[in-house]
Amino acid sequence: MITLFIFAGTILVLIGVHEGGHFLAAKLLGIAVEEFAVGFGPAIWSRKRGETRYSVRAFPFGGFVRLAGESAEATEVPLERTYYGARAWKRFFLSLAGPVANALLAVAVVLGAVLGLGLPRPQVAGLVPGKPAADALQVGDVVLAVGGKPAWATGDVGAKIRAVAPEPVPFRIRRGGVELEVVVRPVFDPEESRYLVGAYFLPQILLPELDAVTPGGGWSRLGYLPGDRVLAACGEEVRSFLDLYARWEGGCREALVDRDGERRVLPLPETGEALAGDAAFRATPPVYERPPWGEGIALALGELGQAVAGFVATIRGLLTRTLPAGEAVSGPVGIAALLGQGVRAGPLAFLLLVALISLNLALFNLVPFPALDGSRMAFALYETVTRRKVSPRVEMAVHAAGFAILLGVLLLITLQDLRRLFG
Repeated sequence: MITLFIFAGTILVLIGVHEGGHFLAAKLLGIAVEEFAVGFGPAIWSRKRGETRYSVRAFPFGGFVRLAGESAEATEVPLERTYYGARAWKRFFLSLAGPVANALLAVAVVLGAVLGLGLPRPQVAGLVPGKPAADALQVGDVVLAVGGKPAWATGDVGAKIRAVAPEPVPFRIRRGGVELEVVVRPVFDPEESRYLVGAYFLPQILLPELDAVTPGGGWSRLGYLPGDRVLAACGEEVRSFLDLYARWEGGCREALVDRDGERRVLPLPETGEALAGDAAFRATPPVYERPPWGEGIALALGELGQAVAGFVATIRGLLTRTLPAGEAVSGPVGIAALLGQGVRAGPLAFLLLVALISLNLALFNLVPFPALDGSRMAFALYETVTRRKVSPRVEMAVHAAGFAILLGVLLLITLQDLRRLFG
């Protein structure tokens, strides 16, 4: 139920901002707005102010702006103030205003999240025995900079190591509240064809303490219980789950376990699937820090740039049929599930997810498919270039057909989401 409320509230804001963009543009361009509605279905409140009726409707899953002359119904508004009677450039910018509003919302939300809440710093989440990092780093070190450049994302660390390798890589870390400078000389891994330091970097540290054990799973069959903490593996100290994983990958299959102050030796699962999938491990909280303004703005814009690149790649994959539609697109059910996961992951993850959905809504609406803003912009561009106006009846019929197709696609995507959720 909470997920439903979160979904409804998020969609209400995103669609409200989108329609608000159209509304403000129409007012500025002199195109009459007959109604600005929040929600769909029967009106539960309405008030007319000037030529526009403002209403709140029963189902809070979006909203709409009804422009004069946009439908086949008769209107008393002068022709030049109706949607189809307005000049082409006005219709173009009116259609563009909705996606622009969503894009601006995405920028504002990401900037607010990054500069207000901060970002999780990478931490040393595990060390590989015998590798260079084991001599200089410790599990729990907070990575502040690599190669003299600030590190804010997990991916930053690997990229900055490779930028310096094969030369020694300077790390600026925080350990126990004290900032330190350490140097690690990377080694070349022929299997991965890149230089590595032998450490795992993540925003959180999975501790070697079992929080839950799957009944009948690999850990359960070997005698492990929730609350057990692995102290060592084959005589080597273990400070995180990834420490344990590194020793398991090296062939170790025996662990020293603490259970309520009593120590015992237990075997480790034989398969990697059981090791990682048949138990849940306790995690430390992320270390959030606010970046400086200039750096924060650059990081926020970088996140948005990656989102745009991901959208373009998805469209390309759909057009070339290299990406199945069921994997690339989510409907209302899928979006609701994602928002629920975002809430559980914390405010930063939720806000970034909202910004991503808003940006994707903007980009999707720019696609020149009938009924979308991109199609309306295409009609306006056609009129501008050719000096020939498409009949409003023809354009309305095209948009109506496109809307029917979109509804059908939405139904299929929703069924796919339900199968994925309950299948």
